[in-house]
Amino acid sequence: MKIKTMKIYKKLLYTMCMVCSIVLTGCDDFLTPDNKSSVTDTDYFSTASGFQSLVYDAYAQLIDIYNSADAPVYFNAGTDLYQDGRNDIDAALHRWSNFTPEHGKVKTFYTDCYDGIRSCLSIQYYASAANVSDDVKQKAIDEGRFIQALFYYLLVNNYGGVPLVTEYANTAIKGYPRATAEQVYTYIIDELKSIITNNRLVASSATKGGGEASIEAAKALLAKTYLSAAWDLNNQSYFTEAAKYADEVINGRSLTTEFADLWAADSSGDDDAEFIFDIEYVYNSAHDQNAGNRWQSFYSNYYGGAEEGMKNGSSLCIPLMHTLKCFEKGDKRYDATFLKTLLVKKAWDPAQGFKENGSPLGDYFSFYSNGNTAQGKMVGVYYPAYWECDAASVAAWRAEDPENRAETFIIPQNEMTAQMEPMSTYMEDLKEYPNGIITKYDFEESQKKSWAVHPCRKFDDSKTAQYSAGRSFRDLHVITLPEIFFVAAEAYFKAGNDGAALARLNTVRKRAGLADATSIDIDVILKESACEMYGNGYRRMDLRRTGKLIEYNNLYNPHLKGNAASIIGQKLLWPIPQAAIDANDELTSANQNPGY
Repeated sequence: MKIKTMKIYKKLLYTMCMVCSIVLTGCDDFLTPDNKSSVTDTDYFSTASGFQSLVYDAYAQLIDIYNSADAPVYFNAGTDLYQDGRNDIDAALHRWSNFTPEHGKVKTFYTDCYDGIRSCLSIQYYASAANVSDDVKQKAIDEGRFIQALFYYLLVNNYGGVPLVTEYANTAIKGYPRATAEQVYTYIIDELKSIITNNRLVASSATKGGGEASIEAAKALLAKTYLSAAWDLNNQSYFTEAAKYADEVINGRSLTTEFADLWAADSSGDDDAEFIFDIEYVYNSAHDQNAGNRWQSFYSNYYGGAEEGMKNGSSLCIPLMHTLKCFEKGDKRYDATFLKTLLVKKAWDPAQGFKENGSPLGDYFSFYSNGNTAQGKMVGVYYPAYWECDAASVAAWRAEDPENRAETFIIPQNEMTAQMEPMSTYMEDLKEYPNGIITKYDFEESQKKSWAVHPCRKFDDSKTAQYSAGRSFRDLHVITLPEIFFVAAEAYFKAGNDGAALARLNTVRKRAGLADATSIDIDVILKESACEMYGNGYRRMDLRRTGKLIEYNNLYNPHLKGNAASIIGQKLLWPIPQAAIDANDELTSANQNPGY
């Protein structure tokens, strides 16, 4: 569903709906809006447009998770791939520092999931009185059930067992008991199987925007659910089920769209068949121009303010050297994930930075208007990959366009690198390195400095080409076909079928321009997914599921190296928010997760 439409109906629903937020907050004095008109909620939601507004609102709830400023932290903090930048990643989620049930982000995530579940359940509640055909009614119900299953999937993978709310509450409810993880998984599986059997959803919505629940998306989520449940419940047969449903989604396909085209900054790849389920954004009205998403700023450090003409980086969750070295030489995904050249309009004075008399000299987005190349444009900063930052390689790069590259600052993406905050540091250090390649500073220690690591370009929006965060209108890809290839590879490997696992993995590698892998294990799969799913993956959930959370943090998280086991301890799951326990008569401190 288009974001513009969803937001309009979301506002309408919350103006009219008079049902409390359940599970997390009490109901006695919840915000019940005054109904100024004579139209009741039942009257409105019985109309075709009113009933459809419930469906739009259910989709809209996903925005609170996936377009949150904390989305990178929710899914990727506390892992082996991402580190602090100029700003620190949340200390509790990234380094387990003072991680308690009172933690705000954990509470917000929990609340937003249950708000979404409530919206989904409202569709079933009002369906009986809706003046629409049975087919329309059941399709709407199943759309809500799919989204509800997705919210429960997120909950069970982060908190373990949680209260199962399966009916809409139109009166105050004192509480719900905590279900076991097995009960939650069973509920998700049963719901998704029922949706598939009903067959009321469209077969696939991928090439039509991807923003509508489909049978394809339901099977993809079912495969993901079986895979997580297989690990968490130690149920070997579930790996076979995960592989089965993943293969039904794959349906004999290869990955034929070039990775760079798939993630094109002009949005031309957003409706590719590989994007199974999306949150759609459109930029075609005054309303939409102020209602974009934040993803363009994610996974990038700081590159000066708007006055320097570069993009707005969130300055956290930037790649570790370990992350960059997951990409092999020749991996086509590297240049499509990271922008290695920052362009400028003209020569600059290092004493002023990339600005002149208060006007920006940086020209970040001209890379895209120039045909996705720096050729013929002046380059301010070049970030050579670890395999190409030697003097000979950099000299060859300069020779391709000497007029525009002679004065370029070179920031090697390798263990030892240069710094340019302030630019005078770079100019002074250059005197010590006559070959023009400064290798003076530790890469990880340099990440607190601006300009230290290349920006992530994977989510750039070249159509709007705006500095401000929240102005990107690229779709948010929630479930993708490459992810399902990884699900299949992992499931087949755990089921003992290495041949099938390798075949699924090598389909992904082939598109990246890499040779086939000849052996497989969980580490091989996680390494490959680090490259394919950089930024849009669910790394923390992947590591927890596969039992690698402590091991990988111990090896690669700068805050936890060598001490991850003692620091993380039993805190593999997030805590049930204390506010949820306090507001729920069916929960006590005994229901808290281990370690808290």
